[in-house]
Amino acid sequence: MTTFNYGGTQLETFGNITVVDGYLDIPERRGKNIVIPLSDGTVHTNKYWDERTITFGIAVIEATATALESKLDTIRTLFAPSAPQTLSMTLESAAVRTVLATVEKPIQTRKMSPTNARILVEFTICAPYWRSNTIYEVTSDAIDGTPTPQTLTVVNNGSVQEMNPVLLLTGPLKNSVITNTTPTPDVILTYTGTIAGGATVTIQKTNGEYTAVHSGSGNVIGNLTHSGSPALMMFNVGSNAVTIADADYAGGTLKVSFYPAYL
Repeated sequence: MTTFNYGGTQLETFGNITVVDGYLDIPERRGKNIVIPLSDGTVHTNKYWDERTITFGIAVIEATATALESKLDTIRTLFAPSAPQTLSMTLESAAVRTVLATVEKPIQTRKMSPTNARILVEFTICAPYWRSNTIYEVTSDAIDGTPTPQTLTVVNNGSVQEMNPVLLLTGPLKNSVITNTTPTPDVILTYTGTIAGGATVTIQKTNGEYTAVHSGSGNVIGNLTHSGSPALMMFNVGSNAVTIADADYAGGTLKVSFYPAYL
């Protein structure tokens, strides 16, 4: 049976889950096609996944009215924080996927008898997809002293494009160019500058903001340029052919990591 945990508490411990709505669906896409005056139809534009909701119906049954009121207090306390909490889903396969969620609407408590109540809990999830709790990591071979770009295969086993990977550049590197040739057009990320041997630059997106943190110099996001995607780097579902070209050719590496995303 697929089970759910919120903020460290199994939802099934509150009672019988009578309905789960939305976890098998996909979120709505945000955006509209372009209308051209005096022209039939519309022009397609790329759209982005919007936030989503998942709803749980729970029948709370206790031995006494006092126990029921106490259990409802516990439920309200769990759902009270305004900051997002982790909602995790354990699938039939035992795989675990997580999202950050909040409860922003009334839980619609309906008391059926002195010892029996029913609630309807709607979780608001800003991110449109679940994340595996198992990280995927792959590291390139060291740049080998020739101008031939190093190659790397990045495998995205999720069900949606990976738009927010963590990229770790480890020096020595100079004017590095990372190219994913699998999407159309190519997605290209360039780091302009020198990364000394043993130094690193970690490129990622946190709380909606991209950073490129040098292990010695702090945020050097101004050293990055990119093309081919709104994201700095993106990986299609399946295998992605990546190259790393560098002006130093002296042994630096690229490490790619992310938690695969699922709709």
